[in-house]
Amino acid sequence: MSDDVLNVQNKILSFSTEEQLYLLAYIANVLNNKKREEIHNPEFVRKAGIGKDPNFYMSPDFDAPLEDFKEYM
Repeated sequence: MSDDVLNVQNKILSFSTEEQLYLLAYIANVLNNKKREEIHNPEFVRKAGIGKDPNFYMSPDFDAPLEDFKEYM
């Protein structure tokens, strides 16, 4: 590990249990808000009919059994 990571780790270990719990709750809250932003971002929303895009290609044998799994079928 880098020295920076070890310094942060040692600093966190020097916190009281209450301070560590507060820090974990804060980090969880930040990550939760980040996920909400991504969910509500129109860029990340799935849209119906995306497979009809002329630039979308699916091989004709997409559903064909795979040679690697023949012994299991």
